[in-house]
This record gives sequence, C-alpha cells and structure tokens, in this order.
Amino acid sequence: MTLRNLISIIILVLILVQLSALEKAPDFKLENMKGKQVKLSDFLEKGPVILDFWATWCEPCKKELPALSKIQDKYQEHITVITISCDKPRNKDKAKAYIKSKKFNVVNLFDPKKNVQKLFNITNIPRTIIIAPDSTILYDHTGYQRGHEEEIEAEIIKWIDSIEPKTEEIDEEYIQNPENDS
Repeated sequence: MTLRNLISIIILVLILVQLSALEKAPDFKLENMKGKQVKLSDFLEKGPVILDFWATWCEPCKKELPALSKIQDKYQEHITVITISCDKPRNKDKAKAYIKSKKFNVVNLFDPKKNVQKLFNITNIPRTIIIAPDSTILYDHTGYQRGHEEEIEAEIIKWIDSIEPKTEEIDEEYIQNPENDS
C-alpha cells in the first residue's frame, strides 16, 4: 500500500465519521412565546419535530408557515412543529405579533443570539429540518416553493408507517372454515 493510498483512506474515514456525526440533531434550549426556556429533547419525547427557521422579513418563510401549521393540525398526535425566529432581538415583538395574528398552531421559539442557527449551520432561510425522536435528522431542506409541504408530509407519513404495527393479511378461507387448518 502506498502512502498516497493510505492518506486517501484516512481522509475517507474522517469524512465518513464527520458525516455520521452530523446525522444527529444536537439538543438546545430556547425561549418560547411566554418567555419560558424549553428544550428540543422535551418535544422529541412526543415524536418527531419539524424545525423551521424563519424571519418576519422573509417572504418565502411567511408563505411556508401556514402550511406547517396545517401539518401540525393534521398530525398533532404524532409530531410537533417548532418555528424558530431568526429575527434580530429588537424585532422579537414583531415576530410574536405575526405568529399571534395569524393564529398559527405551532411552537414558536426565539434565537436572538443565533446559537441554534450556528448549531444547525443555518445560512439561508427558510430551512426545514425533520428530527426523529432519537435525534436522527430525517429531512433537511432550504427554501420554500408551493408543494414543499407535500415533501414534508410524505416524510411524516413514512415515519408514522415505520412505527405503527403492520396488520397481517387475514386468510379468508380460514375464516370461513377454521377446522380446515391443518
């Protein structure tokens, strides 16, 4: 084995280790609309979390929020939609007013110091991340176009299908003639 091949293998291993580490979402704590500090892990106990990073100045973000609220309503037994305001601290009241005025059924958190944005390497918004209860990142998408919500919903359905028990097909002949079971 040449030195060049050995270096290539080492680099490949380091990349794979780094990629596997990125598949898990880090836990964090942020302030909610009532001023209370809440943790991501508290919501993951219920089921998957859809994180959405947004701001009041971002038009695509504002177009996505109603769709996310509808998803929350439809799958509320299984998921929690958490929107994270990327607005500057001076615009916190504006973000609160916007969420309240639209009556979105989501958990809204504030990241004024951009700590969580840094954790998730958020450089553009809207950014939507679906996180499984074990913190595995199931879906990660930047931007919004009409129809994007269908991708999100498909991921949720896939997760729900993976945890619900599968019903076995019933043998119709056995039901009609159970004594023929030999």
